[in-house]
Amino acid sequence: MASFDNIRRSKSFVRGSEIMADRPMRRPKRFTLKRLILILIILGGIGWGGHYAISTIKANTEFSVELEPGLDRAGIAEKIGEELGWSKKEKQVFAGTHAQIQWMAFSEEALQSFMERFRWGDLEKESFLVQATKYIEPEYDFLALLYAPGTYVIKGDQSMAEIADMLVSKTEFSETGLKEEAVLKTVELVRRDVELLPDLVPLPAKDVRIDRRGSDTLLSFSTTYYNQGKGPLELIADPATKGIRSDIARDVLQRIYRVDGGHRDRVAGNFLWHQEHLHYHFADFVIYDLEAVDVKNPPDLSGVRTKSTFCIRDVSLVDKNFSIENRVEKAKYLICGKELQGISVGWGDTYFYNYVDQNLNITDLPSGTYRLSFIANPSQKFEESSYDNNKSSVLFELDMQNFKVKILEETPKDLPAVEHIYEEQVF
Repeated sequence: MASFDNIRRSKSFVRGSEIMADRPMRRPKRFTLKRLILILIILGGIGWGGHYAISTIKANTEFSVELEPGLDRAGIAEKIGEELGWSKKEKQVFAGTHAQIQWMAFSEEALQSFMERFRWGDLEKESFLVQATKYIEPEYDFLALLYAPGTYVIKGDQSMAEIADMLVSKTEFSETGLKEEAVLKTVELVRRDVELLPDLVPLPAKDVRIDRRGSDTLLSFSTTYYNQGKGPLELIADPATKGIRSDIARDVLQRIYRVDGGHRDRVAGNFLWHQEHLHYHFADFVIYDLEAVDVKNPPDLSGVRTKSTFCIRDVSLVDKNFSIENRVEKAKYLICGKELQGISVGWGDTYFYNYVDQNLNITDLPSGTYRLSFIANPSQKFEESSYDNNKSSVLFELDMQNFKVKILEETPKDLPAVEHIYEEQVF
């Protein structure tokens, strides 16, 4: 890769949150006070004053600073600042100045690298540039560890901007020097901006009760999950297996739509034939997990945790007073099809307590306090905008002598109500 001295900007770069087009970008030899003010304002509203000039150093003095590998910007600022007698605040200002100058120097090369590596098009390019001010935040700062270790000679009359520019001028852009975790988070940030991903949220269990069937005691419950994302969860059976009459496990493609009308498909799991329901289910869609919270001589419940397959479709309408930006008025996925299933935005699916498999066998459990949790998309087989809200639970008292259940707490709280619309479709 070329060093910054050899880079010439001919297309675009980002300054603050603006996209600057058709202006060449060159390493400046000198920084004006006005430009330095702008840099510091962008980095967090830090005002400039004579306090942050290198005023404690004689102008004609030179200092050698050794920067070893593995430092972040704060570490670099600490090393330089200790040598130059900076205050804690001055070190913070320098770290911010370094971040901004570094981004301006390498933004185009980073963009080109990302476009090639992740096959970005113009839509991703625009998103990356528009969101540029986010990339100096720690979570997305892929340039944080990018610098050339070695000895730097700093003159006493150099400004912070000039020192930062010297560091950048000796640095070569290379993916091996990037913070890989931040690169991937940056890519996800762009993807969330460009793609209409679903976001599934399970409601806490409803209708929790005890049913006795012969010698078995069952904990029965109703399950509802809904989609509050930007786009639908759409699952399409692999066209290569279309028309096969035998009941095989069929690969499923998740279709992810884009804001420009395009889409991409990715393998997300399997459709399995469900004999009791007489249609196809998506494998391992939800986990039902029962755990003992306050039980005398608590039992081993490892065998009670159950993976459940689901037919995925629009049958429950989320309360319209609950804010969901891209909700659709009309349900699209109405049947448990062999080729297509899904959940529209603003819609959900409900499995009632008296449906097949909507229970856990608790025959040998003692009385006590338990927690029943639902975990949607437990293996993250399909992509969502967030996986942080895929779990819900109810805390309850189990009375095995009287075969009663008392709900103590639901988590999370303040979730929307849903209305089951298509009651005639039992499964």
